[in-house]
Amino acid sequence: MDKNEIISKVAWFTQSKLAPQPITQEYKERQYRFFENIVNFLQDNKLTSRKILKKGEKATDESQIIIGDLTEEGIKFYDFGIRKWREKYDRAKDKDKAINDFSYIEKKLKEFREKQ
Repeated sequence: MDKNEIISKVAWFTQSKLAPQPITQEYKERQYRFFENIVNFLQDNKLTSRKILKKGEKATDESQIIIGDLTEEGIKFYDFGIRKWREKYDRAKDKDKAINDFSYIEKKLKEFREKQ
């Protein structure tokens, strides 16, 4: 496994041809916020091997998560829960509410850790 392999980069969402066109600043801000929430959740639950974002640091198009940023448990959980959280967010009608709804990912983490 290549520790430098990028598993998520904000620009993939803010500069994608698949994103709602035209890409608005509001859309970008939501993507930044969601990425920050993902990173903070991973960091708060000790699933990272380093600080990806410092407290209060904002995401940019260049912000990314690489395999080496995650612990072994973090890599497994990323596939188990974070990808599904992203899919759930993408399907949500109320994006602003979905960004700040941690109940789904907290449940997935509990389920994941019970299976370990």
